[in-house]
Amino acid sequence: MDLLARIAPFFAIIALGALAGRFGLLGARLGGWLSAYTFWIGFPALLIRWLGDAPSPDAGQALALGLYGLTMTLLLLGAWGLARRLGLPRETAAGLPMVAGLGNTAFLGAPLAVALLGEGVRSQAAAVVAIDFILLMALAVGVLQTGTSAVGLGTALRRVAANPTVLGAGCGLILSATQTRLPGIADQGLTLLAATASPIALIALGGLIGREGGWPRRRDQGALALALGIKLALAPLLVWVVLWTADVEPGLRTVATLLAGCPTAVNAFIQTRNMGVFARGAAEAVIAGTVLSAVTLTLLAYFLT
Repeated sequence: MDLLARIAPFFAIIALGALAGRFGLLGARLGGWLSAYTFWIGFPALLIRWLGDAPSPDAGQALALGLYGLTMTLLLLGAWGLARRLGLPRETAAGLPMVAGLGNTAFLGAPLAVALLGEGVRSQAAAVVAIDFILLMALAVGVLQTGTSAVGLGTALRRVAANPTVLGAGCGLILSATQTRLPGIADQGLTLLAATASPIALIALGGLIGREGGWPRRRDQGALALALGIKLALAPLLVWVVLWTADVEPGLRTVATLLAGCPTAVNAFIQTRNMGVFARGAAEAVIAGTVLSAVTLTLLAYFLT
């Protein structure tokens, strides 16, 4: 019961947004503003705050984080290779790795891990988020742009450096490495902005579910099932096995596994929509994955804690 009480507020906020979207209180225009705010302001502020406050990892933590990053990278590339081998359309093959590999770790996973396991795991969760939104997102965005005829993988990866999430994570890592703290007013403002990121993002996600919810098109169902199977089941299983085999400390293994099992990030839909590649498929993955994760994350948390 305590576990459900800790998880329920996150999905209650999503449900509130879904109701607002369903009844027209949170239309596409307002939802777009909320998404733009979290993408350009709230999310970077959250990454700077969390990563900037995090201590540098010790050798054991660095090994675990490296193994997590390697496992998720191979999973993402494996999803790309599998999609191409199955003969899926080019746009689908380019977009599927992002929705199968990039999880909602910053807005849902990391706060959920802290709620479940306590403030002591905040820095560990922040480090996993950094891997997701520097390494994995850079790779996923690069692969995504191969779905267009105009941009190649090399050019796509160079453009990733200008992404606000990458910049925010990079700034946070610099602050952490140099043990630098922003001046008082700037620090307080950053803290306030960071605090708004998760609830606004969850409301915006709920609004998307309320407005766009519905059964996926028949032609999208196979790719969607494949992406969700990888994201919600295979990813956490592989991360847990790899970290268990490496005898990683149980607390960090739990955090990494929980975050690996998070549903597709809203950012995946934002990226695909901005590039015009697999946008509907990404929206369907975000919606279906978030709804399913109310069950899968609860079960995952139950077995891990």
